[in-house]
Amino acid sequence: MATYRAKEGEMVDEICQLYYGRTQGVVERVYAANRGLAALGPRLPAGTLVELPEVEGEVVESRRVKVPWSQEQ
Repeated sequence: MATYRAKEGEMVDEICQLYYGRTQGVVERVYAANRGLAALGPRLPAGTLVELPEVEGEVVESRRVKVPWSQEQ
């Protein structure tokens, strides 16, 4: 598990995008690994340590979207 030291005003989703390259499915994991983090509010104070759990290899659920011009029924 990696640890990240937040800069003043950073948001958890920004940190997830920076570290994991995505937010879907990882923001919730980061909050779960960091009890009390949500209580700090949406923008973190400088120096807040954020534990970044391992999530590699997980499948992100994809959704199929039907577009109007599709020939599929």
